[in-house]
Amino acid sequence: MRQFRYQAKKGLDLVKGILSAETKDEAIDKVNEMGLVPVELIEENSEGKQDHVFGDAAISSFKGEGHAVAVFYRQFGRLLRSGVPLLPALVLVAEQSANPKLQPVLEALKEQVRQGNPLSVSMAGFPKTFNSFAIAMVELGEHTGHLDEAFQRLAECSEKQSMTLRKVRNALTYPAFVVLLGGFAFIFLLTYVVPKFSKLFSDLGQMLPLLTRGLIAVSDFLQHYGLILLLASGVLGIWLRRSLQNQEYRLRWDRMKMGLPVVGNVFFMAQFAVFARSMEVLIKGGVPLLKALRTGIPAVSNEAMKEDLSQAEAQVEQGGTLSESLKSFGTFPIFAIHLLLIGEQTGRLEQSFGDIADWYEQEVEDRTRSITQLIEPLTILVIGLALGLVAIAILLPVFSMDAIIS
Repeated sequence: MRQFRYQAKKGLDLVKGILSAETKDEAIDKVNEMGLVPVELIEENSEGKQDHVFGDAAISSFKGEGHAVAVFYRQFGRLLRSGVPLLPALVLVAEQSANPKLQPVLEALKEQVRQGNPLSVSMAGFPKTFNSFAIAMVELGEHTGHLDEAFQRLAECSEKQSMTLRKVRNALTYPAFVVLLGGFAFIFLLTYVVPKFSKLFSDLGQMLPLLTRGLIAVSDFLQHYGLILLLASGVLGIWLRRSLQNQEYRLRWDRMKMGLPVVGNVFFMAQFAVFARSMEVLIKGGVPLLKALRTGIPAVSNEAMKEDLSQAEAQVEQGGTLSESLKSFGTFPIFAIHLLLIGEQTGRLEQSFGDIADWYEQEVEDRTRSITQLIEPLTILVIGLALGLVAIAILLPVFSMDAIIS
């Protein structure tokens, strides 16, 4: 028998204890049989080591991954459409989930639904995995009795959003790899090859060309202060990461990203496509515009765009139209605003959002492909020039020696 240390709720009181069971599910069942609601379950092995197998500590590290969550939505929606009841459908999806990080989340959902909690309420307990947009869609499906349709729409929306962002990442993977490889080669030359030639030139006592002296100076600097630079870079990276957790710094960072030349527009279009797709699904599901805005805006990850959209939402709440509210900022494209105006006039706003999402998803793909086609040769050229410069700086004294000997 395995030993489990549990924490559970009885009303507002927190109860702790230890029990024996063959499996995690059996341990949870025993806690339920005691009239308690399990909160956390920790398995203790014979060596005294502890392993969180149920509760927030077991799943807090998992942040929703677009593809994995989209697969869950698709599979769960199909099971519900096939007539499988809610709890058995969750059991099946949890058992066949191939993602080791998502599976504990699904297990926790299964247990909470088994205790009688609504699925939307259970999902709300995992905000890192399920955003407010997903929870609102599930809640809508529960109220209308069409939970299968809600999950099918969630799957379609998540898959399209995930595909758009994945295309951007994939397009930048090769240039990033080339830069990384070229950087390592450049550092290797400066810290290993150049010092050997530097010693040779020093022994010869020859006057070196300016380019060679400069390269040797850089090499000496890296040899003496390279470790300090590496540590400083690590500290700076940690500081930046922590700073971005601050709302004000994150807002400035995201606004700066959208203002970058060439790629800034791609960042903007990718995020606007995510917003438009979320709004299309919500309005198509019968959600009123104002509630759809409150639900769809959190699906946007860029804080700068989220702030502008929140201000537009406030203007809509005061009686303004969405198209005029977005137009007042001067940052949203006129093309999208005109489509929204047409949707407002014809009463087909969901179609306008769908057209906007389709257009900008395609634009992101086309722009990313064009940028990649430009970046790849440019990256290779820059790295080739840097490595060639090192080679020339090393060979110049050799050529000078040949000229003196001749």
